[in-house]
Amino acid sequence: MPDIFTFAAEPTPKLVKRIRAGLPAQTFVQVAERLNLSHQDLAAKLGLVTRTINRKRKLHESLSREESEKLMRVARIWNSARDLFTTDAAIATWLMTPAAPLGGVAPMDLLDTDVGSADVEGFIKGLAYGNIQ
Repeated sequence: MPDIFTFAAEPTPKLVKRIRAGLPAQTFVQVAERLNLSHQDLAAKLGLVTRTINRKRKLHESLSREESEKLMRVARIWNSARDLFTTDAAIATWLMTPAAPLGGVAPMDLLDTDVGSADVEGFIKGLAYGNIQ
């Protein structure tokens, strides 16, 4: 099974092609496991329908473009945070912890939208360059 976190590091044209084609539904499970979230919790945070994801997994169908893009956002943020945190557990904790620079909202709770994701990316860059404590 291809790893979504590896996909997320690919060049943009290849990444866009994968998203447009639809990622394998099993990538949802990879993201949930990496974040240590239940399928229901991950679906709720990303505005996805658990029942739909489960049906696609059983039938070995691809995710929709929107579903794929939301999961890829999480994987890209995860990969960016990898430069700051040394363990998967530290990244997962950071994603779930409310942050003052994000208006007191946990980074994970912003990843269901492109605008929220951009703020989280900016937050990571600020941490990396010492602009944010």
